[in-house]
Amino acid sequence: MKGEYLFGSVAVVVNRYPKGILAVMLVLAMIAIGFMTTIPSQTMSDEYMDKQSPAGIVYDLYNNRYGQDSYILLIKAPNPADPEFLTDLLLLEEQIGRINRVSSVVSIADIVAENHGGTIPGTSAEVQAIIDNLPPDTQIQFVPDRQTALAYVLINQGVSTDASQNIEPFVVTTIEQATLPPGVSVELTGNTPYNIQIEDAMLTDFSVLIIASLVFMLVVKYLLYSKIRFWILPVVLLIFGLFYTFGIMGILGVPANDGALAAFPILLGLGIDYGVQFHMRFDDERRHSDASSALTETLTKTGPAVLIALGATSLGFIAMFITPIPMIQTFATVSILGIVCCYLTSLFGFGAFVHLLRYEPKPPGKGIPDRLMTAYDAGLSWIVTSVVKIAAPVVLVAVIIAAAGIAMDPSIPIDASENSFAPPDLPAQVVADQVQSVSGSLTPLPLYVRGINTMTVTGIWWTDRLCTELTNNYNEISSISSLSSLVRSYNSGVLPANQAELNRVLLSIPPDQLKLYQLDDTTSVIVINTLSMTINEQRAFSDNVVKDIAWLEPPPGAEIVPTGDFTLYTIMTDQIVEKKDQMTVLGFVLIFLYLLVVYRKGVALTPLVPIICVIGWNPLAMIALGQDYSILTAVLGSMTIGVGSEYTILVMERYMEEHRRSGDRTQAIREAVRKVGSAVVVSGLVTAAGFSALMLSSFPILSGFGLATVILVIFSLIGAAVIMPATLALTGRRSGKMRPPTAGEGPQRT
Repeated sequence: MKGEYLFGSVAVVVNRYPKGILAVMLVLAMIAIGFMTTIPSQTMSDEYMDKQSPAGIVYDLYNNRYGQDSYILLIKAPNPADPEFLTDLLLLEEQIGRINRVSSVVSIADIVAENHGGTIPGTSAEVQAIIDNLPPDTQIQFVPDRQTALAYVLINQGVSTDASQNIEPFVVTTIEQATLPPGVSVELTGNTPYNIQIEDAMLTDFSVLIIASLVFMLVVKYLLYSKIRFWILPVVLLIFGLFYTFGIMGILGVPANDGALAAFPILLGLGIDYGVQFHMRFDDERRHSDASSALTETLTKTGPAVLIALGATSLGFIAMFITPIPMIQTFATVSILGIVCCYLTSLFGFGAFVHLLRYEPKPPGKGIPDRLMTAYDAGLSWIVTSVVKIAAPVVLVAVIIAAAGIAMDPSIPIDASENSFAPPDLPAQVVADQVQSVSGSLTPLPLYVRGINTMTVTGIWWTDRLCTELTNNYNEISSISSLSSLVRSYNSGVLPANQAELNRVLLSIPPDQLKLYQLDDTTSVIVINTLSMTINEQRAFSDNVVKDIAWLEPPPGAEIVPTGDFTLYTIMTDQIVEKKDQMTVLGFVLIFLYLLVVYRKGVALTPLVPIICVIGWNPLAMIALGQDYSILTAVLGSMTIGVGSEYTILVMERYMEEHRRSGDRTQAIREAVRKVGSAVVVSGLVTAAGFSALMLSSFPILSGFGLATVILVIFSLIGAAVIMPATLALTGRRSGKMRPPTAGEGPQRT
């Protein structure tokens, strides 16, 4: 067959030039390390939203024209009315105001000075008297209690929240260097500082967890695999594969966003699995043949099997590209690049290393790893023998349970909010919660208006009608800012009745205030400030606002669109809800067609049965454990197809090989699971051990992803070791007594 000829040629090259191959691998690794420095970063909005979509285009238009980010200083002071404190606070405001692209800073110190002739009173009693005479809303906004003050840093209009991230470090440094009275502390929060703090804390946490994952994986690998000589070799091959992956990311410009980070543990598991498959097959072959012959047999038999499994795994990840969320697309891209690099590294590098190391199998021993693997082999053989005898009930029960899980899957909530990222006791989250409890959500909902000139009487009255309607309809709204509210504030609380009167009022308003709401005759903005809401409440609120706008019948040609950072999470959640099941179905259909094309026979579809079971079992486990879907676990169905198909295809490939050799169906199933199953279970448990470290994370999104993936791997192992043998047994019985294929007959591959 062409496949065997191709892999036989690879074996000839590896057997003949092992040192040359290792030299090439080292050179490529050094080149890859050089390109790793060119891996681009990605802003949060580019990571979560497709900027080519209508919502993405409006988002950028709004941010680049009207967006005005703001930071909030949460100030704890023994006495906010202390004149010394207020004087130092004015000095801090002045220093922050000098930072490039900072528009203004306002605090209670400005309010007090404004009400005292531009100076701070000399006593606390005078200051407190001024504060007590302020309107209640102003008091809450600037001095919510007797030990807390809030200050607001406004960034220049048109500086997007993504660009605002470059300003935040300068504000932090200025605060740290400020001289304030004893007992005064200042914490920086707001939408952008909060996101930066969360990202930094998550990256640090993730880095520690990756190291812990590697340690866990090495410990488990040693316990289960050290009876094999050079048990660390698959890890060495994995490291080469990761270098190549990151180098290609730099060459192709694949960004290092959260999706790329999430793919890293996947690569650890699948990358080690490829090395383990080659290693265990070679160790078995080497016990009764020389190194070159053993390597040839390994590459010509295991190479095609793992390649077919890799193709199916890739299709599971390819299905993720139907989602418009860039982070998920990056996750799929990095996963595919990684498994291809790890496969090629194992295919060429493994044989080169065993020649260089003059590999000799270890003799049977009596250590802990030997006893564990002996017990495992005996237990696995007993399970397979038992399952084959009761194959029909096993498959029936498994499928019924899976059907129940698939039916219950839509009931699992999806949480893509900011709170799903951070633990409630994280300092950044604590500060944000304190501020939101006083001033409402850190993220307002802007409405980007096109086709209405609010500087006309007709336009401003319609805008005012919309703002009034929304304020009356929703208790979640704390305030609405628009050109109509600005005009009212400069016209004794009423709107002008004619154009001449409106023009007079507009001329009295400073241009810097006017441009916050309208820059030209065709676009304007309305800013809705809300109370803090959950992501599902935000989604419902945004949808209802859109319905109310439609009910009010905007003028012909007008368009009013919710946008801003508020919509980053609502749109992303809507897209997850819409695409989650579609990704799973598409992945399943792709693998179904793939297996038909590759094998062209009915038995080749048997891997789909365990995959269906695992897809259905996962939701039941999540419900039992009280887990919600996050942006990472939303791809679990498609990821299940990718990971689960690899395990089951490897078992099926070895079954077909053993059946060609013996002609005994039951014996072929037992040998396939014992030989390939050992490697699959070892690599699966190593992968599960690695992901278990993520469960220790204090970040809900990481711990949830770790738990979901551990469950996925365990269920996939059960599917490969239990459901797959039962399915093969049923397939054999249905097709009648299976004859041994003639010499050279085997699966037909394209």
